[in-house]
Amino acid sequence: MSILGIVIRVRPIELSTVRVRLAGTAGVDLGPDQGDGRLAAVIESTAAQPAATTMGEIAQWPEVINLSLVYEHSEPESALAPTSFDFRAWRGDVGDFARRQAQSSVFPASTSATPAQE
Repeated sequence: MSILGIVIRVRPIELSTVRVRLAGTAGVDLGPDQGDGRLAAVIESTAAQPAATTMGEIAQWPEVINLSLVYEHSEPESALAPTSFDFRAWRGDVGDFARRQAQSSVFPASTSATPAQE
């Protein structure tokens, strides 16, 4: 399942046409309309097609000047989702990361903070 937040830019004269078309598109919910040609919408995947496909189709409508993806959330379908999947399992903690970096050749070994005696 995917949920996408988009901003669609159209000419103000075509705003009502695009709003009607978006309202009739499965998985699309419209946000408030400022009347200046910018439309905020949320697209959710449907059984028929993924949200990204719907977004791509809307971007190609002749009335659409620009479409921007401003939010994205994806997760596996509930029937396919593992019960104990930890998406962070590949990561270590910050301390491990710092120790690996200190041992690598990327950062030179630190020098003593004590100034040399003359």
